[in-house]
Amino acid sequence: MSNVLVLVLSSRREPWGDLMDVSLATWDADPHPDVQTLYYCAHGSNQLIRDNVRYSAMEDSLENISPRTLEAFGWALELPDWKYLARPNSSCYVHKGNLAKHCDTLPETDVLRGAWAGGDSANPSVGFLWGGGQYIISRDVVERMVKAGAGWKNGLMDDEAITDCAKGVGISMNQGCVFATIDDQFEGKWLCMCYGLGEPFTFTDFADLKKADGHFFFRVKQDHNRRLDEKLMRELKKNLP
Repeated sequence: MSNVLVLVLSSRREPWGDLMDVSLATWDADPHPDVQTLYYCAHGSNQLIRDNVRYSAMEDSLENISPRTLEAFGWALELPDWKYLARPNSSCYVHKGNLAKHCDTLPETDVLRGAWAGGDSANPSVGFLWGGGQYIISRDVVERMVKAGAGWKNGLMDDEAITDCAKGVGISMNQGCVFATIDDQFEGKWLCMCYGLGEPFTFTDFADLKKADGHFFFRVKQDHNRRLDEKLMRELKKNLP
């Protein structure tokens, strides 16, 4: 029985199509007894046919990300047994073992973990749970969001829509989060920022990624060169135990 469902916001358009392929070849290449994965994509060409990839009838556009996310929450609930939904996006490397261990420490209900942006999480009238920090959501909260779906605001980006919907069903906005980001500092230097666990560090040797002990979400998005996202996923695969 899987304890965690990793529901990955994905696309078969570039550069996200290649990122999805690299995810499948790196962090999602090895099965874990407590973790299953489901990728959700929009309608379009270059479809990859796999049991754990679902395609929407909606077209691949920025405006459709929010309604596709609500749709994917419904798909997730069709799968039995999982207690927690981890919702990364395509530029996130997931360490399954650490994720499963972390979820074992969480309450079974009323869980919504994410990074707050744009304001103070103690005052949820300002700001939102930023999608780049990824999410962990307990099954009961996903069920309540889907049930309240008629009020889901498709005009918002999905992280703002998730925040708005969570407010509407009475979920706390200040539960905190654990995630790391890896940023290119150029000339062979990198910065790993650690949130919720450990301290930030700079490195030139990818073997130093072991310092991010216990982390399970690694944001690898490099806006100036998206091919570096793929490189970082491969380096994480090689260097994280």
